[in-house]
Amino acid sequence: MNDRRKFELIIGTFDAERFWRDPNLAKLPSFHDPETENIVMAMDELLFPFCEAQDKLITRYRMNVCHKEYLHEIGFKFLSNSTDLESPDVGSVGRTANIFDLLTSADRMGDMDLYLLDGARLSPFAVIPGADRTAARYGLEQDFPAIETVQTVNSKLYSTELNRRLDLRCDSQTVYSPEELLASGLTLLNQGPFLIKDEFGVSGKGNLLIESEAILRRVTSYVADQCSKGKTVRFIIEPFLRKELDFSCQFHIDPDGTYRHISVQQLVNHNFAYQGSYTADDRLLHMLQEAKYFDVMKRAASELYRSGYHGDVCVDSMLLTDGRIVPIVEVNARRSMSLIKHYVDRYLKKHDTAGSMTHATLQFACDVSFDQLLESLDREGVLYKPDRGFGILPLSANTLFINKVVSECKGIRNKQVKGRLYYSLIEGEWDNERLTTKVNEVLSSLSFKIAR
Repeated sequence: MNDRRKFELIIGTFDAERFWRDPNLAKLPSFHDPETENIVMAMDELLFPFCEAQDKLITRYRMNVCHKEYLHEIGFKFLSNSTDLESPDVGSVGRTANIFDLLTSADRMGDMDLYLLDGARLSPFAVIPGADRTAARYGLEQDFPAIETVQTVNSKLYSTELNRRLDLRCDSQTVYSPEELLASGLTLLNQGPFLIKDEFGVSGKGNLLIESEAILRRVTSYVADQCSKGKTVRFIIEPFLRKELDFSCQFHIDPDGTYRHISVQQLVNHNFAYQGSYTADDRLLHMLQEAKYFDVMKRAASELYRSGYHGDVCVDSMLLTDGRIVPIVEVNARRSMSLIKHYVDRYLKKHDTAGSMTHATLQFACDVSFDQLLESLDREGVLYKPDRGFGILPLSANTLFINKVVSECKGIRNKQVKGRLYYSLIEGEWDNERLTTKVNEVLSSLSFKIAR
């Protein structure tokens, strides 16, 4: 019997929820930020920790050469494309296409030799439209569930219903018209602030905190205007809960339904947007054991499997200030940032250390390169290397420079742009504050302005 693991082809598009969402649904008010959208498009480079030796990563934009060399030097082994799948300055037209659309329409995998893909298994970040078409086009093995199933279980409506099926306390309700939104919202406001959630809202978008009747009426008017143009109204509303901390549980459901727990990560969020993950402490894990939280996760996995899903799952949860645990805030039936953090930790564990994952949002107009950034971090003794045992391990480069590239493609030089640097912070013999201060000093010395 040959039990040799097939090598995997890692491909993904972040913001997967956008491709699951019904375009006929009315939207909540939001701020359009093209620079952030460009950054999200470049986030697929963060998938390299999932690669084992011989695995291949296909990214929308080719990974930075210096970044790849650094990762290879410290022990991450993977192959990736060396050409872009599309020009970075394609703008909003390109954003309508996910990476699987690009791969099937271009009929090529960047500069990846198709012969090298023989026998590969497609391993997507999330199952979105086009993943099955890509597998069929390139003769890849795949065992993920149908897109319709994935779409269903990732809906917040499913999370709400799952709470009820598991007999968990759930104060959420679904509204289907502007009138219902206003009436139910006014009732909730009598008890305090409440949230309006888009069915596929994610990471800072699609969640709206309502604290006054005036704001509620403005939002209702905005929704009613879309409704008059034929859009369907379907939002989840629920009381705003005072929380002590956010955390998430990662588990995997095998094709035969077997449940495998992976990890619990505490989260840092800001305005409902992900800021970072760090390993759950013993106090939280003890509380979860006492509250039989992991039994709830197993039951949730059984329900997901009964709904036709198998694969990676990340369940968002909360600990409230009154000590109550909310086990299921949202089901993410896909890989997640916290799962990436777990896989980085698996690498660090081989070197007897661990890290936390975060990012810095930076503004800059200078002509600094990623090579210069690595050299500066190394010179100041804070670039992670296994023999050093601490420092920062940069997990992305394109997310930092994508808007600079876009600007230069349009013939504009030295324009101030926004970038985001994802990294793992490995404290080692330093503490978090000292290491963060030193990293920020290095970034400032290179003329990066730290926005957050």
